[in-house]
Amino acid sequence: MEKSRKGRNEFYQKKYKEFIPNSCKKSIHQELQLRKKQVEILNPDEKVTTLLETGIRTLNKAYMLEKKSVDLGNGILLYPSEFHIIEVVGKYPEKNLASIASHLGVTRGAISQMVRKLEKKGLVKRVRTPNNKKNIMLELTGFGKEAFEWHKALHESLETGIREELEQMSDADIEKLLRVHRHFERMLDRCIERYE
Repeated sequence: MEKSRKGRNEFYQKKYKEFIPNSCKKSIHQELQLRKKQVEILNPDEKVTTLLETGIRTLNKAYMLEKKSVDLGNGILLYPSEFHIIEVVGKYPEKNLASIASHLGVTRGAISQMVRKLEKKGLVKRVRTPNNKKNIMLELTGFGKEAFEWHKALHESLETGIREELEQMSDADIEKLLRVHRHFERMLDRCIERYE
Protein backbone atom coordinates (compact mmCIF):
# COMPACT_ATOMS: atom_id res chain seq x y z
CA MET A 1 0.00 0.00 0.00
CA GLU A 2 2.82 2.43 0.93
CA LYS A 3 4.54 1.74 -2.40
CA SER A 4 1.40 2.51 -4.42
CA ARG A 5 0.84 5.72 -2.43
CA LYS A 6 4.45 6.75 -3.13
CA GLY A 7 3.92 6.04 -6.83
CA ARG A 8 0.74 8.12 -6.87
CA ASN A 9 2.49 11.00 -5.10
CA GLU A 10 5.32 10.90 -7.66
CA PHE A 11 2.72 10.94 -10.45
CA TYR A 12 0.96 13.97 -8.96
CA GLN A 13 4.23 15.79 -8.34
CA LYS A 14 5.23 15.23 -11.97
CA LYS A 15 1.81 16.48 -13.11
CA TYR A 16 1.91 19.69 -11.07
CA LYS A 17 5.49 20.45 -12.22
CA GLU A 18 4.18 20.42 -15.79
CA PHE A 19 1.51 22.92 -14.75
CA ILE A 20 3.77 25.47 -13.02
CA PRO A 21 5.51 27.72 -15.55
CA ASN A 22 9.28 28.12 -15.14
CA SER A 23 8.79 31.78 -14.26
CA CYS A 24 6.95 30.68 -11.09
CA LYS A 25 9.77 28.36 -10.04
CA LYS A 26 12.10 31.29 -9.30
CA SER A 27 13.29 31.18 -5.73
CA ILE A 28 10.85 32.92 -3.44
CA HIS A 29 13.75 33.81 -1.18
CA GLN A 30 15.63 35.60 -4.00
CA GLU A 31 12.51 37.51 -4.99
CA LEU A 32 11.81 38.61 -1.41
CA GLN A 33 15.41 39.69 -0.87
CA LEU A 34 15.24 41.86 -3.99
CA ARG A 35 11.93 43.39 -2.88
CA LYS A 36 13.33 43.99 0.61
CA LYS A 37 16.30 45.93 -0.80
CA GLN A 38 13.95 47.99 -2.96
CA VAL A 39 11.65 48.81 -0.02
CA GLU A 40 14.49 49.75 2.38
CA ILE A 41 15.32 52.86 0.34
CA LEU A 42 11.72 54.13 0.13
CA ASN A 43 10.06 56.74 2.34
CA PRO A 44 6.88 55.74 4.26
CA ASP A 45 4.45 56.92 1.55
CA GLU A 46 6.40 55.09 -1.14
CA LYS A 47 6.37 51.94 1.02
CA VAL A 48 2.56 52.03 1.21
CA THR A 49 2.34 52.60 -2.54
CA THR A 50 4.81 49.77 -3.22
CA LEU A 51 2.91 47.44 -0.89
CA LEU A 52 -0.41 48.23 -2.58
CA GLU A 53 1.10 47.87 -6.06
CA THR A 54 2.62 44.52 -5.10
CA GLY A 55 -0.75 43.40 -3.71
CA ILE A 56 -2.56 44.47 -6.89
CA ARG A 57 0.05 42.76 -9.05
CA THR A 58 -0.38 39.58 -6.99
CA LEU A 59 -4.17 39.76 -7.35
CA ASN A 60 -3.84 40.25 -11.11
CA LYS A 61 -1.59 37.19 -11.38
CA ALA A 62 -4.02 35.16 -9.27
CA TYR A 63 -6.86 36.32 -11.53
CA MET A 64 -4.91 35.24 -14.63
CA LEU A 65 -4.15 31.89 -13.00
CA GLU A 66 -7.88 31.37 -12.27
CA LYS A 67 -8.45 31.29 -16.05
CA LYS A 68 -5.88 28.51 -16.63
CA SER A 69 -7.06 24.93 -16.76
CA VAL A 70 -5.36 21.62 -16.06
CA ASP A 71 -5.98 18.23 -17.64
CA LEU A 72 -5.10 15.47 -15.20
CA GLY A 73 -4.92 12.94 -17.98
CA ASN A 74 -8.53 12.08 -18.73
CA GLY A 75 -9.41 15.00 -21.02
CA ILE A 76 -11.49 16.86 -18.43
CA LEU A 77 -10.24 20.39 -17.82
CA LEU A 78 -10.22 21.64 -14.23
CA TYR A 79 -9.87 25.28 -13.18
CA PRO A 80 -8.33 26.62 -9.95
CA SER A 81 -11.74 27.68 -8.60
CA GLU A 82 -12.86 24.05 -9.01
CA PHE A 83 -9.70 22.76 -7.33
CA HIS A 84 -10.38 25.08 -4.38
CA ILE A 85 -13.79 23.50 -3.82
CA ILE A 86 -12.29 20.02 -4.17
CA GLU A 87 -9.63 20.98 -1.63
CA VAL A 88 -12.20 22.18 0.93
CA VAL A 89 -14.36 19.07 0.45
CA GLY A 90 -11.30 16.81 0.77
CA LYS A 91 -9.95 18.55 3.88
CA TYR A 92 -13.27 19.30 5.59
CA PRO A 93 -15.84 16.66 4.57
CA GLU A 94 -18.16 17.82 7.39
CA LYS A 95 -18.75 21.24 5.75
CA ASN A 96 -22.05 21.85 3.99
CA LEU A 97 -22.49 24.02 0.88
CA ALA A 98 -23.08 27.22 2.88
CA SER A 99 -19.95 26.74 4.99
CA ILE A 100 -17.88 25.89 1.89
CA ALA A 101 -19.06 29.17 0.32
CA SER A 102 -18.13 31.05 3.49
CA HIS A 103 -14.75 29.31 3.69
CA LEU A 104 -13.92 30.35 0.12
CA GLY A 105 -15.40 33.84 0.43
CA VAL A 106 -17.95 33.38 -2.36
CA THR A 107 -21.74 33.56 -2.47
CA ARG A 108 -24.01 30.52 -2.08
CA GLY A 109 -25.19 31.07 -5.65
CA ALA A 110 -21.62 30.97 -6.94
CA ILE A 111 -20.83 27.80 -5.00
CA SER A 112 -23.99 26.09 -6.28
CA GLN A 113 -23.05 26.95 -9.85
CA MET A 114 -19.49 25.63 -9.43
CA VAL A 115 -20.74 22.45 -7.73
CA ARG A 116 -23.07 21.76 -10.68
CA LYS A 117 -20.04 21.93 -13.00
CA LEU A 118 -18.06 19.60 -10.73
CA GLU A 119 -20.97 17.14 -10.65
CA LYS A 120 -21.16 17.14 -14.47
CA LYS A 121 -17.42 16.46 -14.60
CA GLY A 122 -17.83 13.55 -12.18
CA LEU A 123 -15.72 15.00 -9.36
CA VAL A 124 -18.27 15.43 -6.56
CA LYS A 125 -21.73 14.27 -5.61
CA ARG A 126 -24.27 15.92 -3.34
CA VAL A 127 -25.29 14.04 -0.22
CA ARG A 128 -28.17 14.99 2.07
CA THR A 129 -27.64 14.35 5.76
CA PRO A 130 -30.13 11.85 7.23
CA ASN A 131 -31.12 14.07 10.18
CA ASN A 132 -31.62 17.24 8.08
CA LYS A 133 -32.67 16.85 4.43
CA LYS A 134 -31.99 20.56 3.75
CA ASN A 135 -28.36 20.18 4.80
CA ILE A 136 -26.42 19.35 1.62
CA MET A 137 -22.89 18.00 1.91
CA LEU A 138 -20.42 17.15 -0.85
CA GLU A 139 -18.52 13.93 -1.32
CA LEU A 140 -15.52 13.42 -3.62
CA THR A 141 -15.82 10.70 -6.26
CA GLY A 142 -12.83 8.54 -7.20
CA PHE A 143 -11.77 11.08 -9.82
CA GLY A 144 -12.42 13.87 -7.30
CA LYS A 145 -10.03 12.17 -4.86
CA GLU A 146 -7.36 12.00 -7.59
CA ALA A 147 -7.81 15.72 -8.30
CA PHE A 148 -7.59 16.41 -4.55
CA GLU A 149 -4.28 14.51 -4.31
CA TRP A 150 -2.88 16.37 -7.34
CA HIS A 151 -3.84 19.74 -5.86
CA LYS A 152 -2.48 18.73 -2.45
CA ALA A 153 0.92 17.88 -3.99
CA LEU A 154 0.94 21.25 -5.78
CA HIS A 155 0.21 23.12 -2.55
CA GLU A 156 2.84 21.16 -0.62
CA SER A 157 5.43 22.22 -3.17
CA LEU A 158 4.39 25.88 -3.09
CA GLU A 159 4.13 25.94 0.71
CA THR A 160 7.69 24.63 1.09
CA GLY A 161 9.12 27.90 -0.25
CA ILE A 162 6.82 29.99 1.92
CA ARG A 163 7.60 27.86 4.99
CA GLU A 164 11.35 28.32 4.42
CA GLU A 165 10.86 32.08 4.23
CA LEU A 166 8.69 32.17 7.37
CA GLU A 167 11.30 30.17 9.31
CA GLN A 168 13.68 33.12 8.84
CA MET A 169 11.15 35.56 10.33
CA SER A 170 10.32 36.23 13.97
CA ASP A 171 6.84 35.53 15.32
CA ALA A 172 6.36 39.30 15.66
CA ASP A 173 7.24 39.82 11.98
CA ILE A 174 4.85 37.06 10.93
CA GLU A 175 2.09 38.65 13.02
CA LYS A 176 2.75 42.02 11.32
CA LEU A 177 2.57 40.33 7.93
CA LEU A 178 -0.73 38.68 8.85
CA ARG A 179 -2.12 42.01 10.08
CA VAL A 180 -1.28 43.66 6.75
CA HIS A 181 -2.90 40.77 4.85
CA ARG A 182 -6.03 40.97 7.01
CA HIS A 183 -6.20 44.73 6.50
CA PHE A 184 -5.83 44.23 2.74
CA GLU A 185 -8.66 41.67 2.82
CA ARG A 186 -10.93 44.08 4.76
CA MET A 187 -10.08 46.83 2.28
CA LEU A 188 -11.13 44.56 -0.59
CA ASP A 189 -14.35 43.66 1.25
CA ARG A 190 -15.18 47.38 1.54
CA CYS A 191 -14.47 47.84 -2.18
CA ILE A 192 -16.78 44.93 -3.04
CA GLU A 193 -19.56 46.40 -0.86
CA ARG A 194 -19.16 49.76 -2.57
CA TYR A 195 -19.67 48.22 -6.01
CA GLU A 196 -22.70 46.10 -5.05
